[in-house]
Amino acid sequence: MMVAFPSRGVLKKSAIVTIICAAISISVSTGIRFYLGVQSDTITIMVRLILPFIIAFPIAIMLFAKIEKLEKAYRNLLKEARELAKCASTDPLTGLLNRRSFERQFNLAMAHRAGGKFIIADMDYLKAINDEHGHLVGDDAIISFAQALELVLGDECLIARIGGDEFCAYLPKADANTVNQLVTQVGSAARNEFLRKTGLDYPLSFSVGMQKCHPKLTFREMISRADSELYAKKRSRPAPTAIDKAA
Repeated sequence: MMVAFPSRGVLKKSAIVTIICAAISISVSTGIRFYLGVQSDTITIMVRLILPFIIAFPIAIMLFAKIEKLEKAYRNLLKEARELAKCASTDPLTGLLNRRSFERQFNLAMAHRAGGKFIIADMDYLKAINDEHGHLVGDDAIISFAQALELVLGDECLIARIGGDEFCAYLPKADANTVNQLVTQVGSAARNEFLRKTGLDYPLSFSVGMQKCHPKLTFREMISRADSELYAKKRSRPAPTAIDKAA
């Protein structure tokens, strides 16, 4: 079994403590001898100087090594706790918020009388991509769309994947014109990202439902209203027999 050598930090702390112990030992011993009028010989001085290093240094190494080990275990525990918390609040495929976490944060924003826009987006032809190229490429399409949403909407917005090909977002500082511009940018960014990942030049089209946020409205109420608009748009689309390739 390989013995772990103390780290530089442990050795440094142990050396400092040992030097302090040696200084205290010599000072106390010298003071007592001076008070009693006893002279110190060379051997006595050497013993008082060396003894703390023989006793205190190994003990200090042992204690500081144990403290360092406990601190490392605590840091690892915190890291695992953060990872578990992240897993509990994010979608595993895209890294976006999951539905539960988005709903909680959105409802909190509405409880504080926040405004803005709520959008729900549904990818139009994901099944066609899955059927033609397989589900792994379909996953690439979902990830590309998620990354485009993050890139275009930015950090100030809440973004979540709430279903297989369904996403929603809360834009606290956007009006209708801004949202329409952002939707166009998302489509372009998703297409570019999908091309980079797969080499397939397909427009990742999607339908969007948008609603103005009102204070005290809940996620369930907002998604119900946005859903109605979204599926009205989807019903107006012709059902494709294959993926619409770019001209």
